[in-house]
Amino acid sequence: MSELLELLWVFARLSLVAFGGGIGILPEMEREAVGAHGWVTHREFVDAFALSQVTPGPGMLMVAMIGYRVAGIPGAAAASAGMFVPAATATWLVADRWSRLGDHPVVEVARRTVSPVGLGLLGAGVYTLFRIGVEGVGAAFLAAGAFLMVAWWNRSPALAVVLGAGAGLVLFR
Repeated sequence: MSELLELLWVFARLSLVAFGGGIGILPEMEREAVGAHGWVTHREFVDAFALSQVTPGPGMLMVAMIGYRVAGIPGAAAASAGMFVPAATATWLVADRWSRLGDHPVVEVARRTVSPVGLGLLGAGVYTLFRIGVEGVGAAFLAAGAFLMVAWWNRSPALAVVLGAGAGLVLFR
């Protein structure tokens, strides 16, 4: 299979199981992009994720960076189409019919069933980012501090990124 079709196929499959947001598919995306295909290294994967989180637009823009690394602009387009078109189409189809099905008992069962799946996938994504992105005790303390700052003390993630970057420059350079 050509690289462009492979990019399209891998990211289309991932987009259809992205319950709970894109971070929920990070473990499988990392397995595919780093392990199975060798499109990027672990470090490039983490860097692509970090950059996609601080740029405007969808959080999964990292797929464009991975696709670009593989096959330039056509690769970025193929990976982006694979990630966004199937999920957007499914969302459109469900949203179009949701109001008519809203009171149906099956819809309530689906809501209660999908929520824990999304939380589990979110936890797996966070674990994957920590496992491949945090190297050493100092980085672990910075990651824990950023987590506490955002989750516990309800501070802005942007502030955590700026302070973490400053601390990283001071401590690790």
